[in-house]
Amino acid sequence: MGKIYDFFSGSNKSGKGVTKKQVEFDKKLGLGFFFRLLKTRLGKFSATNLIFALCNIFLFVALFGLSGILDDTAPTAANPLYTQISAATKNDSSPAIASLYSIYCASVEWRVISDISRYLMYSIFTLVITFGLSTIGMVYNIRNVCTGEHVDTWNDFFYSIKRNFKQGIVIGIMDALLICLLVYDIFAYRSESAEFIFLVFFYASIVFAVIYYIMRFYIYLQLVTCEMTIGKMIKNAFLLTVLGFKRNFIGLIGALAFIFAFLYAYILLPQFSVLLLCMFAFSFLTYIGVYCAYPIIKRYVIDPYYEDHPDERPEDPWSTTEPVFVDRG
Repeated sequence: MGKIYDFFSGSNKSGKGVTKKQVEFDKKLGLGFFFRLLKTRLGKFSATNLIFALCNIFLFVALFGLSGILDDTAPTAANPLYTQISAATKNDSSPAIASLYSIYCASVEWRVISDISRYLMYSIFTLVITFGLSTIGMVYNIRNVCTGEHVDTWNDFFYSIKRNFKQGIVIGIMDALLICLLVYDIFAYRSESAEFIFLVFFYASIVFAVIYYIMRFYIYLQLVTCEMTIGKMIKNAFLLTVLGFKRNFIGLIGALAFIFAFLYAYILLPQFSVLLLCMFAFSFLTYIGVYCAYPIIKRYVIDPYYEDHPDERPEDPWSTTEPVFVDRG
C-alpha cells in the first residue's frame, strides 16, 4: 500500500525498462507540478473544454428553453381557497370575509410553457449520446497533457472518439443514465419526510455518487489507454478507487472546492460563470481526476502487464497514442 503514496512523496524509482523521461515525470508528478502544468498547458485545457462544450451544445439549448424567455404568463390564483372565498364575498361583505379575501385571494403570474421551449428542453436527451463520447475525447487529451505527450487538440479529441466509438457509446449511455439516477435519488430522498429510512437512503445516495464520481475517471482512462471488456473496466475502476484512496480523496476535495467556488461565482456573476463553464470548468475538473488517477492505473494495471510481457513494452512507456496493452484475461 505504501506505493500508492509515491505520487505525492516525490519518490524516484527506476527499474528495468524505465526511461529517463519516465523518471523525470515520476519526480515531477507531485502537488506542485499540478499547478505548473496547469499554467503551462492552460491553452490546451481551454481548447479541449470548448470542443467538449460544442459537442454538448444542447445542454445550453435546453437551459435556454428552461429559462422561460420564450414563454408566456397568465394570471392565476395564488391559493386554492380563492374560489370559495371569492364566492363568499358576493353574499357577505363583512370585515372578516374582506380580511380573508385580502389574505387568500391574491393573484400571481403563472408560467405557460410554449411549444418552442418544450422542444428546446427535450433536446437535452441528446446528451445521452454526446456526453460520454465527448468525455472520451477530453480524457484522452488531458491524459496526454499529464504524461507529457504532444497534443493536437482537435484531431486527438475526435481520433480518440473514433478509435473507442463502440465501447464509448455503451459506457457513455450507462454513464449518463447513472448520473441522472443518482441525482434524482439525492433530490427525491431529500424532499421526503425526515423519517430515518429516507435519511439513510439520502446519505447512501451521496456516498454512491461520490464513489461513482471517482470511478468515472478510472473507467474513461482505461477506455482510452487499454483494451479490455467493459465489465473488467468497471471492476478495475472500483478496485483502483480503493487502492488510490489518498490521491482520490485529495482530488475530491479539490473538485468540491472548485465547484463551490463556481456556484458562488454564479450567484454573483452568472454571465461570467457561463463563460467559465464553456472555456475551463469541465476540463479543469477532468484534469484533477486524470492527474490523480493515471499514476494509479500505471502502477497497478500498465506496469504489471509489461513486467509479465516485457517483449511487448514500447520503447517509451509514456507514449500511449495506441492502446498500451490488450487485456487477454
